[in-house]
Amino acid sequence: MTQHPQTAPGDVGRTYDTFAEAGTTNALGGNIHVGYWADGTGSGIPVDEATDRLTDLVADRLAPEHGTHLLDVGCGNGVPALRIAASRGVRVTGVTVSAQQVREASARARDHRVGGRTAFLLADAVDLPFEDASFDGAWAIESLLHIGDRTAALAELHRVVRPGGRLVVADLCLRRPFTGVDRELLDGMLGMYEIASISTSEEHRTHLARSGWRLGELTDIGEQVRPSYGHAAAAFREIAASPDAPAAERLTEAAELMTTFGEHPDTGYALITAHRT
Repeated sequence: MTQHPQTAPGDVGRTYDTFAEAGTTNALGGNIHVGYWADGTGSGIPVDEATDRLTDLVADRLAPEHGTHLLDVGCGNGVPALRIAASRGVRVTGVTVSAQQVREASARARDHRVGGRTAFLLADAVDLPFEDASFDGAWAIESLLHIGDRTAALAELHRVVRPGGRLVVADLCLRRPFTGVDRELLDGMLGMYEIASISTSEEHRTHLARSGWRLGELTDIGEQVRPSYGHAAAAFREIAASPDAPAAERLTEAAELMTTFGEHPDTGYALITAHRT
């Protein structure tokens, strides 16, 4: 597995803050994750609706009962947590390694009708400030890829979720290990976005098994999310081209990497459901 060994929680937080300050938060409609187009064309529905659909796929797999308490690992700006809290009638605690995201998510919650059922904290997924079995379920959307010790993070989630609870992971995956020129592309992605590693499906399975989770389903929805890379890259380029754009050179480089990675046929996307044993 290709890894970016220098990735640390503080570095990840600063990277998200840098991109947010450059104005990229709305590149995918307000969410900081990919969208889902059932036909894989990237047309028919706007990107903000597509990213909400990805959130809904996660919620569907969690299938939480009304009033239960869920953990959002890598909560970003709080949009998914608030959506799931509203649509499923649950409480959500979100954690992130970005203090700026905690402030943004908390401010958004204050203006949201279900904001009182959400809380956002600064915390590292491998050392969560919660008692054992504190949550009825958990999800992680494009956050575990920033963590060097994936098994340790999943074990920590196993600790704080009650027996019988569910974990849903939505994350990038590789359909085969990247080598040669492809490895250079992958290394560029890891460095640009402070990604510790991108796992293959088999590696995802291994991390879950080693941390005590029982795999229920692992589906590659790479073709349905692939248009997201083009949408995000176009938004990055538009921001970079604006007068006095902050980090314009970095945004342009990020857009090129995103375009090439998104077009690669072995770039997949794993949607995983696991159960707490």
